[in-house]
Amino acid sequence: MPSLEKLSRHFKDAKFELVGIDMGEDQATVGKSVKKHGLSYANLLDETGQVSSMFGIRSTPAKMLIDKQGNVIASALGYKDWDNDEFKELIQKLIDQ
Repeated sequence: MPSLEKLSRHFKDAKFELVGIDMGEDQATVGKSVKKHGLSYANLLDETGQVSSMFGIRSTPAKMLIDKQGNVIASALGYKDWDNDEFKELIQKLIDQ
């Protein structure tokens, strides 16, 4: 989560939105986690798993880059350092399209 927070802050003035989707936990649990980690990006609940199912997510954590048309253009499972130059360059290219 810290690298996602850094990524969100890096692109805060760009046409980029980072959204966290939590699977299967209640609002109070997610709220505590957001507060504990000082997250500024939106975090939504997927209590029923419907959204995760739509994207074929079977394990977590999963990350997806979705373009302006709603197409999934990249995905990754597991923990990654999303605040590195490679991901920033990819995201900037998508923003510039």
